[in-house]
Parts: sequence; structure tokens; C-alpha cells
Amino acid sequence: MIEAIQRRVAARQEQDKQGGFTLIELMVVVMIIAILIGIAIPAFLGARGRAQDTAARSNVRNALSSATAVFSDNQEYFDTGDAATAGTMVNALVNEEPSLTFVPEGDPGSTAEKTISVRVASTNGTTNDTIYLAVLSKSGNCFFIRHINTPGIATSGSYQNKVSNVAANACDAAAADVPAAGWTIL
Repeated sequence: MIEAIQRRVAARQEQDKQGGFTLIELMVVVMIIAILIGIAIPAFLGARGRAQDTAARSNVRNALSSATAVFSDNQEYFDTGDAATAGTMVNALVNEEPSLTFVPEGDPGSTAEKTISVRVASTNGTTNDTIYLAVLSKSGNCFFIRHINTPGIATSGSYQNKVSNVAANACDAAAADVPAAGWTIL
């Protein structure tokens, strides 16, 4: 009787040495990993889009800071005109913020998050006191900033707006008034 018990114990120990995972156990592990990946990928893609939008917004705000410095020095914004013409707003902005690329409105607009489309306008008919800036995020959103420097006007100050899913070359400061609704104070 004791010998039989010892043989059974030895046989079990021998079986344990040959052990491993069954096919069902391996499939359960693969299924769990697939579920975790299915949860993680959409969360990652959402975070990526938000990061691209944040980078574009940061660039357009830096452009606004540069434009404000130009206005402070000259008490008006220069005409956008041709980028090759000396004294234009585009050249003044390039001198203030060389890490960004500035293009005049309609030429062809912002095509990347470091390319800022610029438009200058006048609210009083004499002085260029309003600037529109537009930038295209890698996620396809176009961000606008409008800044009016004339005190006493009800809309003076900085405002921002966003247009989603913009086609290539469609993010242009010339179209800044198209999203008439939705402007919020910056």
C-alpha cells in the first residue's frame, strides 16, 4: 500500500515537470491583451489630437504676442501686402518671432502648425488696429485669433475661434470672419 502511494506521488511529480500552459489558457491571455490594446489605442489617439491642437494654439498665441509688440512699437499694424515688400506686417512678425513662418492672407493660408496666416484690418477706417491670425493643427482643426487694439470699441481685446476638419490650404486669416459665431474671449 505504501509503495502504491509513493508511485502515485512520484507520477504526479513527473507530470508537474512536464507541465505547461494549455491552449485555452494561452488564448485567454491573448484575448485579455487584445482587449487592453483595444481600450488603449483610442485613448492614445485622442491624446495625440489634443496635443497637436495645443501646439497649434500655442504657436498662434506666440504670434499674437509678436504682433502686440509690433503694434506697441508703431501704434498700428503694417499692411500685410507682399511678404517680399519691406515694412510689411509679415516681415515685422518674422523679425519678432523667427521660429514661426508667417504668410499674408490668401497666400495660401496656414498649412502647418508653425505657419501662421496674417490679416490686418481697420475698425476706424484710418489706422490698422485689428489683426487676424490663423493656424492649422496637424489634427485638421483651424484656430483663429482676432485682436482689436482700439480702446472704446465694444469688441476690443483678443478673441479666439476654431473650425474643425479644415481642408488643406483652407485655414486662412482672410476667412477669420466666416465663423462669425463662436468667438470667445482669450
